[in-house]
Amino acid sequence: MKNSLRCLATLAAAMIASSAMAADLTLLCAGAMKAPISALLAKRDASQPKVVATYATAGEIRDRLAKGERPDVVIAPSEDVFQLMKKNEIEVTSRRALGETEVGVAVKAGAPIPNISTPDALRATLLAARKVVIVDPAKGTSGRLVESLFKELKINDAMQPKLLKVDGGNVVEAVARGQADLGLQQISEILPVAGVKLVGPLPGDLQRLTRYDMAMLSKPAHRVEAESLVRDLSSREAHAVIEKNGFMTAR
Repeated sequence: MKNSLRCLATLAAAMIASSAMAADLTLLCAGAMKAPISALLAKRDASQPKVVATYATAGEIRDRLAKGERPDVVIAPSEDVFQLMKKNEIEVTSRRALGETEVGVAVKAGAPIPNISTPDALRATLLAARKVVIVDPAKGTSGRLVESLFKELKINDAMQPKLLKVDGGNVVEAVARGQADLGLQQISEILPVAGVKLVGPLPGDLQRLTRYDMAMLSKPAHRVEAESLVRDLSSREAHAVIEKNGFMTAR
């Protein structure tokens, strides 16, 4: 009898654990929004469904979705969310603009601050650098934007031997380690990195803004919980946290 009760208790515990796991929400989020989103998720009440968040480059998000991954909620550059909308892969009414961030320039903390105040000054600073780190343009949004910047400045060929391309994450960590003199990445990904100094955003018309949107995928596994998460992450309180982490209100 005791063994039977013990088995029933074990089975019940397993069923509860399985149910809890099944209720976990999945979020696939662009790395540029990692700082504010992880901060917001950490503030969620323990009684709310757990959110399992994965942070990746825009390219990785596209690849994962193309291979059939089905998170409940996705946060990605607006152009990617728009493509998902065209394919009927998101719940259109759930789409929310979370914020825009600029591309900025970073140097190692304590290093001289270079002049990037005008296009000519930025051009000279880039050409004078020994090494410049960016995210691989094939994988990350900021890398693609920086690549177009080099072309606009007519220094693309000259910059290629200087470039250190990384797969993703906070690429300016290479600046903190002394592997590069300059790092160009979205400001939201520069600010959290210890050991670097944000010089400032790209000047004037050279600036490249990226807007990030959030949406539920069509037929989410946990609809009610996903709707609640979308409301939480697009609330006024959430926007205050997002703006403190290098974002501007999306236009």
